[in-house]
Amino acid sequence: MGTSSARWAPTGKLWRSARGAARRYLAPEAGGVVARELAARYVAALGASSGEEAQGALAAFRLTRKAAQNFGAWAGAALARGRAAALADLGLPDLEGQPPEVMAQALAPVLAGQGFDLESEVARTSLASLLLQILSRTSPEPADSSSQEFSPSSDSPAASWVRAFLAAALYQRLVLDLGAAMEEAAAGWGHLQAGLDGLKDWLAQAGAEAEAEAPAIPASPEQWRGLAGWVWVTKVLEALLGRVGPFA
Repeated sequence: MGTSSARWAPTGKLWRSARGAARRYLAPEAGGVVARELAARYVAALGASSGEEAQGALAAFRLTRKAAQNFGAWAGAALARGRAAALADLGLPDLEGQPPEVMAQALAPVLAGQGFDLESEVARTSLASLLLQILSRTSPEPADSSSQEFSPSSDSPAASWVRAFLAAALYQRLVLDLGAAMEEAAAGWGHLQAGLDGLKDWLAQAGAEAEAEAPAIPASPEQWRGLAGWVWVTKVLEALLGRVGPFA
């Protein structure tokens, strides 16, 4: 699930507030903290640690945004020309026909990069998990208007997948930084899992709402990789972070 009792978030007033919210979120006595408050206090702490006051938490997701652009470009190509052609574009033609788990694990580092920092690792993990879902549900052939198994929330499956990736990356970052506090407060494994599932669902819904505020969706892989893609991804993530916080 991504929690780690060996990892603790940085110190400071806002981080103490975020860890306190994480404990109260899963405290058996139900301290009244909801998913939005937990996420908001985390985003505030992350923004304070970014070193770039103007961007806040957005600055902590630069590599994630680049991975999102690459993902959008690949997804758009796969939907338009078929999965085999999109894999060939990346120099991975031999992946076609492999099990979804193999494809997801091989694709994630190509799209998200192979850095060893926390953000890169979170981006790869989040993307691999989402790719596994997509590759398990969709056809390798180009999509048409009468057949789309993934049931995206907008007219653009690629855009919906990118938005889902951004929400998943925020969730994974939060769990890595605050997971120890949540584990400490949980009454048991089932209680912890239920709390994490609720948090993930809330962030996914916030991401879907943020997608509606984005500018025009990039129309081609080239646009996804260029300025239009960077602007779209940034605006969606900005809207997501805005929906999360602030929390008084």
